[in-house]
Amino acid sequence: MVVESIRGIMNKGLNVIVIVLVLASIAVGGVSGETSSGIELSEEDIRMVGIGHVDRSDFVVQTPNLANSIFIDKKIISSEFSKYIISEGISLANGGEEKREILFQAATEVEIESAEIIGRFREIQDRWKSGWIGSDEFVRELILISTEAEVLVDLLDYIEKEAENVPQMELRGRIRMLKEKLIPFEGPVRDHLIDVTKGESQIGSIYIAASQGGMVLATIKNGKYLREAYVWDQESSSGGISLDEAISRTATLYPIAYDSKVSQQTGIMGKGRGYQIEIGFESGSLTSYLDGGTRNVFYEIQERKLGIVESESKIEFIGDSTKVVIGRSFVGGPLKVEVYDENTGGTAPAMMLIGTSREEKISRGGTWILAPKENTKIVVEMNGEVTEIQIYPISVNEVETGNGN
Repeated sequence: MVVESIRGIMNKGLNVIVIVLVLASIAVGGVSGETSSGIELSEEDIRMVGIGHVDRSDFVVQTPNLANSIFIDKKIISSEFSKYIISEGISLANGGEEKREILFQAATEVEIESAEIIGRFREIQDRWKSGWIGSDEFVRELILISTEAEVLVDLLDYIEKEAENVPQMELRGRIRMLKEKLIPFEGPVRDHLIDVTKGESQIGSIYIAASQGGMVLATIKNGKYLREAYVWDQESSSGGISLDEAISRTATLYPIAYDSKVSQQTGIMGKGRGYQIEIGFESGSLTSYLDGGTRNVFYEIQERKLGIVESESKIEFIGDSTKVVIGRSFVGGPLKVEVYDENTGGTAPAMMLIGTSREEKISRGGTWILAPKENTKIVVEMNGEVTEIQIYPISVNEVETGNGN
């Protein structure tokens, strides 16, 4: 039963924006407080988009980089200059036809640059996955590509605003399509990488993974776990999906979406050929993009507040005077490490070596880190005592894909 819903429909020419805000539980596909099989859901049942078999993964520590910071600033200045050129051209134009030509050409230039960004991303992703470039260089390229995408989206906003003041000028549909192509190149993990590069955020580890059809980025920042998953083989160039189909498909992909015991709010908004899905829950939120052709999610962002949901898979390792308590997680997921001094019974600071080079400082009271890969040797050192451990990751509760029909 729909307790309260708000539907806003705005139709201008061929452009339709549909927004649905679900403020309480609704029954869709058998989901109303529990699954169709009668199993009650919890926040541990929140699914994540997977990328299939991972061909390469790594953990990278991002640090401030002056050269990259200068490149970012140059791109922003270049964008402002492009806006000035457009503004000047419009102010000097003789009539609406010249203004329309200027804006149309500006949108075309953005389209060309967008195609170059997408091509460059595919190229560097393939090179990294094949081992031709290192992880540090791959992350650097992701930062630069994300900056360029952000600048282009800002420029598209400006072009659209200017077009609204020109009679008989309709660019909304084209601009929306261009923005849709750039969606997967921005996100909170890459925003964090940019901030670290510019020296505006604390240094931290980044998890990166790539498969034949997708990529995952994850990090921990200010008590939150951030994760981006881009699955380009679920992104199509055609097809459409109705609002009712999108609501039903959302319930299948994310059973917690309309479960009032877990979901605090679910919103669905028309986004080009598909829909943007936003689900809020106690420990965070997720934003995903449902493709109208494949009827699957091609890009997902999840943000989780750490410590809200306790892990049900805690394990202990006990040494002579040291006890290490770890809440297991999936590879690249949030994992809490607590080190106890058995002599005092309290937590204590320690150093952790993961593999041969990844170091993590464990603070008193425990520290959240990104979970390592399977079969990774871990050494914990506290007050001269060394404890060797091995953590086996749990599996990701993945969004179930299919043909969507």
